[in-house]
Amino acid sequence: MHKSRMFFTMLVSSFRKRKSRMMIALFAIIVGTAVISGLISVYYDISIKMGMEFRSYGANLILTPGPDSQENVFPQNTVKEIADIFPQEDVVGYTPYLYGLAHLNTQRLVVVGTRFDQISKITPYWEITGEIDADRNATGIALVGKTVSEKLGYKIGAVLPMKDEITGNEQKVTVQAIISSGGTEDNQIFISLGDAQKLFHQENLANAAYFSVTGDKLESTAALINEKYPLMELSPIKQISSSETVMLDKISSLVYIVVAIILLSTLLCVATTMMTMVMERKQEIALKKVLGAQNKALSLEFLSEAAVLALAGTLIGLFFGYFLAQIIGQSVFQSTISFRWAVIPLVTVTALLVAGLASLIPLRSVIGIEPAVVLKGE
Repeated sequence: MHKSRMFFTMLVSSFRKRKSRMMIALFAIIVGTAVISGLISVYYDISIKMGMEFRSYGANLILTPGPDSQENVFPQNTVKEIADIFPQEDVVGYTPYLYGLAHLNTQRLVVVGTRFDQISKITPYWEITGEIDADRNATGIALVGKTVSEKLGYKIGAVLPMKDEITGNEQKVTVQAIISSGGTEDNQIFISLGDAQKLFHQENLANAAYFSVTGDKLESTAALINEKYPLMELSPIKQISSSETVMLDKISSLVYIVVAIILLSTLLCVATTMMTMVMERKQEIALKKVLGAQNKALSLEFLSEAAVLALAGTLIGLFFGYFLAQIIGQSVFQSTISFRWAVIPLVTVTALLVAGLASLIPLRSVIGIEPAVVLKGE
């Protein structure tokens, strides 16, 4: 009991007498833990945040009939079944597509059936002139590609009489908006999925489906879905998924490098400060040895000082790290970063390890002090 009380008295006295040195080491640990905890918090959220950012580029998965399928269409309900396999919080949107050729007066054009309520989720990059009826069951309206509109004069409000060249079915739609994507969509006409199914006599069928899904297990989930639906093929859209993977890998590598640099800087700062304190306390250490203090007790004292600094620095650093994460989240993603409880033990253990490693060289100096030499002033 007396030994424990004496130990804590000496520990408090050491901090009190060397405030400036201790504050330097404490500040280094605070800065290190703040940056590391902030970056780790951002890293945990980065796949979600980056996934949402990449969703502005449109769908990243496409569903089509597989190579073993004898048909170029599949049941529309299959799209929802597959969408339900993904975690629902990861599904941004999805829509079936039905393609066909139709005659409009003397012209032969590609007509695509889709769900208008999913356009902003699946193709958010479209430039749209006019207003789109986002009702899922909207009928009798059409979105015309920019090139078709300019060449054939199909303006907003124009009524388009369409006729399927195979079945002879007819459908009239009114142009509600003009779209521009810079791609093949500019040469197509989009109508509601229900209207397209009636026009092409393909009730409850689709040729393809597009999905916009976040998360980091898309390819593995797609492989499982392909096993479950052998006649279907769900595959990533390479331009989107590969860019997303490359970007996430680069950001992850950057986080690793920054964390390594911060850890090394903190380690050097704490080690230098501890070494300076050992040099200042050589006579004190020598006197303790003369009075019977063993190297084990002296090492425990220095390690305890390092541990106290690490715990205090971690506590304060976590507080500032959370706000650092919010600053990064707002400036880069315009959203908040979630607090992760796993960061607390991870950063605490890291800080203790850094403080312990930083104390190894000073401890060797403590053990190597010869009382007779130091007290004689040599």
